[in-house]
Amino acid sequence: MTTGGRGNIFGGRFVLFADTLYLGVLVFFAALPVVTAFAAVTAGADLLRHRVRDDSTFTIGQYLRRVGAIIGAQKAVLLAPLGVLAVYVLNSIALAAGMPGAEFYRPVLIGLSAIGVVIGLRAALLWTAESGWTSAVREAMLTTVRDPGGSALLLGALVASVVIIGQTWLMLPLVTGLMLLAAVAVTMRGRK
Repeated sequence: MTTGGRGNIFGGRFVLFADTLYLGVLVFFAALPVVTAFAAVTAGADLLRHRVRDDSTFTIGQYLRRVGAIIGAQKAVLLAPLGVLAVYVLNSIALAAGMPGAEFYRPVLIGLSAIGVVIGLRAALLWTAESGWTSAVREAMLTTVRDPGGSALLLGALVASVVIIGQTWLMLPLVTGLMLLAAVAVTMRGRK
Protein backbone atom coordinates (compact mmCIF):
# COMPACT_ATOMS: atom_id res chain seq x y z
CA MET A 1 0.00 0.00 0.00
CA THR A 2 1.28 3.45 -0.79
CA THR A 3 -1.57 5.82 0.05
CA GLY A 4 -3.72 6.99 2.94
CA GLY A 5 -4.50 5.53 6.30
CA ARG A 6 -2.94 6.35 9.63
CA GLY A 7 -1.94 2.74 10.27
CA ASN A 8 0.24 2.73 7.20
CA ILE A 9 3.77 4.10 6.90
CA PHE A 10 2.78 6.44 4.04
CA GLY A 11 -0.23 7.98 5.81
CA GLY A 12 -0.78 10.59 8.48
CA ARG A 13 2.38 12.09 9.87
CA PHE A 14 4.66 10.83 7.12
CA VAL A 15 2.62 12.72 4.52
CA LEU A 16 2.76 15.87 6.69
CA PHE A 17 6.54 15.51 6.94
CA ALA A 18 6.85 15.11 3.14
CA ASP A 19 4.59 18.14 2.58
CA THR A 20 6.71 20.14 5.03
CA LEU A 21 9.92 19.31 3.17
CA TYR A 22 8.26 20.10 -0.18
CA LEU A 23 7.01 23.41 1.15
CA GLY A 24 10.48 24.21 2.49
CA VAL A 25 11.91 23.83 -1.00
CA LEU A 26 9.16 26.08 -2.44
CA VAL A 27 9.76 28.75 0.21
CA PHE A 28 13.52 28.57 -0.27
CA PHE A 29 13.34 29.14 -4.03
CA ALA A 30 10.64 31.82 -3.73
CA ALA A 31 12.81 33.67 -1.19
CA LEU A 32 16.00 33.62 -3.31
CA PRO A 33 15.36 37.07 -4.84
CA VAL A 34 15.60 38.37 -1.21
CA VAL A 35 12.85 40.97 -1.68
CA THR A 36 10.26 38.18 -1.73
CA ALA A 37 11.62 36.45 1.38
CA PHE A 38 9.03 37.58 3.89
CA ALA A 39 6.13 37.05 1.46
CA ALA A 40 7.47 33.56 0.70
CA VAL A 41 7.65 32.66 4.40
CA THR A 42 4.20 34.13 5.09
CA ALA A 43 2.64 32.18 2.21
CA GLY A 44 4.39 28.99 3.33
CA ALA A 45 3.26 29.43 6.93
CA ASP A 46 -0.31 30.06 5.81
CA LEU A 47 -0.42 26.98 3.57
CA LEU A 48 1.18 24.80 6.24
CA ARG A 49 -1.25 26.02 8.89
CA HIS A 50 -4.17 25.15 6.59
CA ARG A 51 -2.50 21.83 5.77
CA VAL A 52 -2.32 20.89 9.45
CA ARG A 53 -5.74 22.27 10.41
CA ASP A 54 -7.75 20.88 7.46
CA ASP A 55 -5.62 17.78 6.75
CA SER A 56 -5.48 18.83 3.09
CA THR A 57 -2.61 19.18 0.68
CA PHE A 58 -1.46 22.02 -1.60
CA THR A 59 0.08 22.55 -5.01
CA ILE A 60 2.88 24.75 -6.30
CA GLY A 61 0.23 26.84 -8.07
CA GLN A 62 -1.60 27.49 -4.79
CA TYR A 63 1.66 28.51 -3.17
CA LEU A 64 2.64 30.90 -5.96
CA ARG A 65 -0.86 32.45 -5.99
CA ARG A 66 -0.61 32.96 -2.23
CA VAL A 67 2.78 34.68 -2.57
CA GLY A 68 1.34 36.93 -5.28
CA ALA A 69 -1.70 37.76 -3.13
CA ILE A 70 0.51 38.73 -0.19
CA ILE A 71 2.69 40.98 -2.34
CA GLY A 72 -0.38 42.46 -4.00
CA ALA A 73 -2.05 43.20 -0.66
CA GLN A 74 0.88 45.23 0.62
CA LYS A 75 3.87 46.14 -1.55
CA ALA A 76 5.91 47.26 1.48
CA VAL A 77 6.53 43.58 2.25
CA LEU A 78 9.18 43.71 -0.48
CA LEU A 79 11.23 46.32 1.39
CA ALA A 80 11.42 44.60 4.79
CA PRO A 81 13.90 41.86 3.81
CA LEU A 82 16.20 44.40 2.16
CA GLY A 83 16.20 46.59 5.27
CA VAL A 84 16.94 43.66 7.57
CA LEU A 85 19.69 42.39 5.26
CA ALA A 86 21.28 45.85 4.98
CA VAL A 87 21.40 46.30 8.76
CA TYR A 88 22.85 42.82 9.29
CA VAL A 89 25.49 43.18 6.53
CA LEU A 90 26.59 46.62 7.77
CA ASN A 91 26.94 45.31 11.33
CA SER A 92 28.87 42.26 10.13
CA ILE A 93 31.24 44.45 8.09
CA ALA A 94 31.83 46.65 11.14
CA LEU A 95 32.60 43.58 13.26
CA ALA A 96 34.96 42.15 10.64
CA ALA A 97 36.76 45.48 10.38
CA GLY A 98 37.60 45.30 14.09
CA MET A 99 35.29 47.93 15.54
CA PRO A 100 35.87 48.76 19.22
CA GLY A 101 33.84 46.50 21.51
CA ALA A 102 33.43 43.78 18.88
CA GLU A 103 33.87 41.01 21.45
CA PHE A 104 30.82 42.36 23.32
CA TYR A 105 28.79 43.33 20.27
CA ARG A 106 29.11 40.02 18.37
CA PRO A 107 27.00 37.96 20.85
CA VAL A 108 24.53 40.85 21.09
CA LEU A 109 24.12 40.82 17.30
CA ILE A 110 23.62 37.04 17.29
CA GLY A 111 21.04 37.30 20.08
CA LEU A 112 19.16 40.13 18.38
CA SER A 113 19.18 38.18 15.11
CA ALA A 114 17.70 35.12 16.85
CA ILE A 115 14.99 37.22 18.50
CA GLY A 116 14.31 38.86 15.13
CA VAL A 117 13.80 35.44 13.50
CA VAL A 118 11.33 34.45 16.24
CA ILE A 119 9.39 37.70 15.85
CA GLY A 120 9.51 37.40 12.07
CA LEU A 121 8.12 33.85 12.13
CA ARG A 122 5.36 34.88 14.51
CA ALA A 123 4.53 37.92 12.33
CA ALA A 124 4.38 35.71 9.24
CA LEU A 125 1.81 33.52 10.97
CA LEU A 126 -0.23 36.47 12.27
CA TRP A 127 -0.37 38.55 9.09
CA THR A 128 -3.66 38.97 7.24
CA ALA A 129 -4.50 41.30 4.37
CA GLU A 130 -7.04 43.06 6.60
CA SER A 131 -4.72 43.68 9.55
CA GLY A 132 -1.53 44.62 7.67
CA TRP A 133 2.13 44.28 8.57
CA THR A 134 2.40 46.86 11.34
CA SER A 135 -0.24 45.19 13.49
CA ALA A 136 1.18 41.73 12.71
CA VAL A 137 4.69 42.76 13.80
CA ARG A 138 3.34 44.54 16.89
CA GLU A 139 1.29 41.47 17.87
CA ALA A 140 4.28 39.20 17.15
CA MET A 141 6.48 41.22 19.51
CA LEU A 142 3.83 41.07 22.23
CA THR A 143 3.29 37.33 21.71
CA THR A 144 7.03 36.70 21.89
CA VAL A 145 7.10 38.30 25.35
CA ARG A 146 3.74 36.86 26.53
CA ASP A 147 4.60 33.32 25.44
CA PRO A 148 8.15 32.71 26.66
CA GLY A 149 7.73 28.93 26.37
CA GLY A 150 6.79 29.18 22.71
CA SER A 151 9.61 31.65 22.09
CA ALA A 152 12.06 29.23 23.71
CA LEU A 153 10.75 26.41 21.49
CA LEU A 154 11.24 28.55 18.39
CA LEU A 155 14.75 29.51 19.52
CA GLY A 156 15.51 25.81 20.04
CA ALA A 157 14.25 25.04 16.54
CA LEU A 158 16.41 27.87 15.19
CA VAL A 159 19.52 26.54 16.96
CA ALA A 160 18.82 23.02 15.67
CA SER A 161 18.39 24.41 12.15
CA VAL A 162 21.67 26.31 12.33
CA VAL A 163 23.46 23.15 13.52
CA ILE A 164 21.96 21.09 10.68
CA ILE A 165 22.81 23.73 8.06
CA GLY A 166 26.31 24.00 9.55
CA GLN A 167 26.84 20.33 8.74
CA THR A 168 25.82 20.73 5.11
CA TRP A 169 24.41 23.71 3.23
CA LEU A 170 22.39 21.32 1.05
CA MET A 171 19.92 20.94 3.91
CA LEU A 172 18.94 24.64 3.81
CA PRO A 173 15.82 24.20 1.61
CA LEU A 174 14.57 21.31 3.74
CA VAL A 175 15.28 23.00 7.06
CA THR A 176 13.25 25.99 5.88
CA GLY A 177 10.12 23.82 5.87
CA LEU A 178 10.95 22.36 9.26
CA MET A 179 11.28 25.86 10.76
CA LEU A 180 7.85 26.71 9.35
CA LEU A 181 6.43 23.53 10.86
CA ALA A 182 7.95 24.47 14.22
CA ALA A 183 6.38 27.93 14.02
CA VAL A 184 2.97 26.52 13.10
CA ALA A 185 3.21 23.91 15.88
CA VAL A 186 4.11 26.54 18.48
CA THR A 187 1.26 28.78 17.34
CA MET A 188 -1.30 25.98 17.28
CA ARG A 189 -0.26 24.19 20.47
CA GLY A 190 -2.97 24.03 23.06
CA ARG A 191 -5.70 24.38 20.43
CA LYS A 192 -8.07 21.59 19.52
